[in-house]
Amino acid sequence: YYFIATNDADNNHTLYIREADTLPELVNAEEILLLDSTTYEGIGGLLWAPELHVINDKLYVFHAGTAEGFFQEQCHVMALKEGGNPMKASDWEMPKRVIREDGSYLYGEQGITLDMTVIKAGGKHYVCWSQRQFQPVDQGAFLYIATIDPEKPWVITSEPVLLSKPEYGWANNHTFVDEGPFALYRDGKVYLTFSSAAVDSTYVVGLMTADPNTDLTNPDNWVKENYPLLSSRSVEGEYGTGHNAYVTD
Repeated sequence: YYFIATNDADNNHTLYIREADTLPELVNAEEILLLDSTTYEGIGGLLWAPELHVINDKLYVFHAGTAEGFFQEQCHVMALKEGGNPMKASDWEMPKRVIREDGSYLYGEQGITLDMTVIKAGGKHYVCWSQRQFQPVDQGAFLYIATIDPEKPWVITSEPVLLSKPEYGWANNHTFVDEGPFALYRDGKVYLTFSSAAVDSTYVVGLMTADPNTDLTNPDNWVKENYPLLSSRSVEGEYGTGHNAYVTD
């Protein structure tokens, strides 16, 4: 098992990875530094929300990075070199900023992208991410989806489509945000959870569901629930339920 996460302990300037034979052993496993804000020019400031994904038998870390601060945050993909050891920083390639097929950036200078995750369904590879426009006005964070090239998963191969925006009251506490999507596959369906509201006690988890054999870039093929699956009221003593992932033991 491998574990990777945002590092709030140093204000989000490093990404560490852990390795263990069981899930409980990850708690005390040694942390190995994979990337920090000085490793590469142009990828510093903030390192957020890394996720490990296997695509066509190759291991990748999808994460957000920026040359400066919050308003420059953009999605990146870092690939493990052929035959590389995930626990060795030198075995990982330099992160690539997510681009479109024509070579242009996924999103320009009007806003940020982050929390990109991979969805495998119907023989296709998709990515879903959170995107926030700041110019000319802050519209809040929305979820977008597009297909990718599985051989070059940092390349978007379809026009991004708006999948979800914070339209319910529970998604608008203190800020207008949908972010942190992650896919779970069960019983012939793809379940996409996501986070809404501010990263505080009002942080909640929402849900969208689709048939994996349909076109997932068509919003009409998704069903969005009008209530949160998890909130700070769900489990006593657990507050700020939000950005989540799923692991099979």
